[in-house]
Amino acid sequence: MRDASFIAANMRDEDFREIACLWKDWDTRALGVCALETAVPGMVWSVWYDGQPAAAYGFSRASAFDPEHWQAWAFGTDRFRRCVPLITRHLTDLRPVVERECRRLQVISHKDHDIAHRWIRTLGGKREGILRYYGRGGEDFCLYAWVRAEPEDHAVR
Repeated sequence: MRDASFIAANMRDEDFREIACLWKDWDTRALGVCALETAVPGMVWSVWYDGQPAAAYGFSRASAFDPEHWQAWAFGTDRFRRCVPLITRHLTDLRPVVERECRRLQVISHKDHDIAHRWIRTLGGKREGILRYYGRGGEDFCLYAWVRAEPEDHAVR
């Protein structure tokens, strides 16, 4: 929680714009608590760069009643970009665990956060649509997802 709260208090502008608009009362400590409290057990991490926490990321339960429906999230300080290669390698290494334990993994990202969208697509996320007026100030968000392969007879055509 300490790392996530520090990162939230020193968050880069594009992450702040994306996350703060979802909160009624923005609170960096509360974001740290939420990151841990909603996390899939063992699926939350921080990355340090130059002796300070620089990035937080993980998987949270997207549904209280479906343990195989996860939401991925990440935020960081201005040093976040330097952490992306390490985070990408880690997420790639975790792929077998995620594919085994998660039926649906989704990311919700502010429509203007194009850097995040490129990274999500690079990691294999498929854009599913726009969530209109998702932010408290009317901001639109994009929905990306990875879905476990479906049996042929259940596939959407």
